[in-house]
Amino acid sequence: MAFKLAADAGTGKPVLEPVWISRNLKVPDPIVIANGVVFALATGENVNQRGQMEGRLRNTQPGVLYALDAHTGRELYNSGKSITSWVHFSGLAIAESLLFSVDYESQVYCFGLMGR
Repeated sequence: MAFKLAADAGTGKPVLEPVWISRNLKVPDPIVIANGVVFALATGENVNQRGQMEGRLRNTQPGVLYALDAHTGRELYNSGKSITSWVHFSGLAIAESLLFSVDYESQVYCFGLMGR
C-alpha cells in the first residue's frame, strides 16, 4: 500500500493518505524500490512454522515477483511461473539494473530488461 504525506485540514498536522493498494500477495517479503518501480516478491511460503519440516513444506506455492508503478500501483510485470519453488527469507537484491532472488531450492533468479 502506498501513502502520501498531507496536512490534516482541521489541525494542519501531518497525516498519511492512501494512494493505492496492491493485489493480495501470498506472504510477501519486504519490497525494494528503484527508479519509480516497486518490486514485491510473493514468497508462496506456508506461514505455519510449527512442527516438523515436512509440515512446513506443505501448502507452499511458487514465488512470484511483481513490478508495480510506484505512483499508481499499476502492475507493470509479474514473473508468472518463472520461479519454480517458494521463497524463504531470501529478500530481493538490485545491482546493475538486475534484480536477484533465491528460492527454497537454492536456485538463483535474475530478472532484468530485455536487450540489456
